[in-house]
Amino acid sequence: MPSTVPSGESINRRFRYIVTTLYLVVVGLVLWLFGTQWRGYWDAYEADKEFIAVQAALRAMADVSSERRPTFAVLVADAAPSAEQLNAMTAARQETDTRLNKLGTALHDPDCRHCASLVPQWERTRSQLADARQHLDALRSMARNEHTNTAALDGFAHLADTIPQLSSIAETGAMGVIRENADVQSYLLVARLSALLREHAGMLVSQFAPALIARRTLTEQETFDIARTLGKIDQLRLLMEPSIRVLPALLRSDYADIDKRYFGDALTLIDHLRQSAQRPSGADELPLRVYERYGPLIIPINRFRDDALALTQSTIRDSLRWHLIYLVASGIFAALLTGLLLLMIWRFRERIIRPFVEARRVILAIASGNPSVSLPRKQYGSEVRELFSALRVLKENDARRLKLEKERKRLIGELKTMAETDTLTGLLNRRAFESRSHVLLADERSNDPVVALLLMDIDHFKRINDTYGHDSGDKALVLLASVCRETVRADDIVARFGGEEFVVLSRVQESQQAHALAERLRLRLHDETTVTADGQSFGFTVSIGVAFARRDDGNSIDVESLLREADALLYRAKEGGRNRVETAPLA
Repeated sequence: MPSTVPSGESINRRFRYIVTTLYLVVVGLVLWLFGTQWRGYWDAYEADKEFIAVQAALRAMADVSSERRPTFAVLVADAAPSAEQLNAMTAARQETDTRLNKLGTALHDPDCRHCASLVPQWERTRSQLADARQHLDALRSMARNEHTNTAALDGFAHLADTIPQLSSIAETGAMGVIRENADVQSYLLVARLSALLREHAGMLVSQFAPALIARRTLTEQETFDIARTLGKIDQLRLLMEPSIRVLPALLRSDYADIDKRYFGDALTLIDHLRQSAQRPSGADELPLRVYERYGPLIIPINRFRDDALALTQSTIRDSLRWHLIYLVASGIFAALLTGLLLLMIWRFRERIIRPFVEARRVILAIASGNPSVSLPRKQYGSEVRELFSALRVLKENDARRLKLEKERKRLIGELKTMAETDTLTGLLNRRAFESRSHVLLADERSNDPVVALLLMDIDHFKRINDTYGHDSGDKALVLLASVCRETVRADDIVARFGGEEFVVLSRVQESQQAHALAERLRLRLHDETTVTADGQSFGFTVSIGVAFARRDDGNSIDVESLLREADALLYRAKEGGRNRVETAPLA
């Protein structure tokens, strides 16, 4: 049989198509893997850049707050300030300026994607800080009086007004860090809260300064401001405490120190100071003495903040390092996978494709009458020939097996349906109800917290059988089953529990919903009638007992207990005149 197709061309062409498609799929997966790792690395890199700005902003907040103490010492000095006091103020200002310069460098970093928008706010902060310092420096040469004291307090207020701007920069940067690396969310949260706590702690003691300097009692406004600051400190404490439980031991230890020294000793000191400052003669404490006693008690807050920032930075750097490792590893994996794929393709062609091409060439040559065709010198195993023979046998056997399996599943399904279904009503029987109820109660997909069990019984069912016959009684049972199916939800379980008893298991948001369902079932039957074989019609009523249980985490619901409770309520409904619903209160 002559062939117009060159030997092996069709198989080789298809093989090339398959190989090309497979290679493109693998390359696509490799590129996706590489891109995912690159995205993770870049996110970690950006998070690291933004964190530098956040860290500088939070520490600048503390530096500005710390600057108030040496400046206050210079301004309230009775005589000319000492060189030590001036040097302390200069050092504090230099520390703040250094921190602000670091913040500016971080915000001007081109690799920090969201930092450029914060530069104007940083510039306003520096300008406002310089104005506040200039105002305070101008007061140093003036004689101290009530007017200069008020002006000094205004200057300190302007100095403190820079802190909310720095807090805003830190807040915006922190959101960017969390967006790029969610693992540091808890650390950044407590770091930001501790920075705010540090600011309010510094502000709190400064609010006593006017009364202490003038040696007078606190004004009504000053008392209100102090109480408001204490309220903010208490709010920050409440916000921090839930997060502390999941933090590392280092931060828990730091917070325990804050709880003891600041929330304990410092606030006790403030409380005593407030009580003494409310006397008509004012407090006997000197402002600088108060600062000396109060200042060391704030140190644990700074340590907690710095440790939280250090853990944040460590987490970000670890993430950056691991993403870099994954990135390099994915590149190596891509190269190895490509090489392995090419090797496997070559081996597959040599061991599988080439034998079929050679066999085709020989068969076509023999069919075309070319007896001089040479057989391949390379010896192939008999696996290829045996493979197709075995596959043919397996296919025939598998077709017979699938046919038998399908028939078996059909028979099992029919037997299961017969075993679980009440033949008269088509509802589930008691055995099926017990198994289905466990499945329903174990299903965690529903958020409904209340499980309701409705147990109902046809009133005077024996009288119906005696009056109209058992066939009519069966019709009444079928009618009740139909009403139940039409009234309950698709997820609810409805079953004939035995005789004239029916049960419904449902999950609801509130117990009133189950009570309303029972009432709908009861009232629906008022509109239904059953026609006997001889044309008579009659209606019937039901009594229903409704029991409840609440789904609590870790506690299983005993269906048997619910059934006993619902049965007792059903009996109460019977005793109460029938055709009624008795509901248990939800515990």
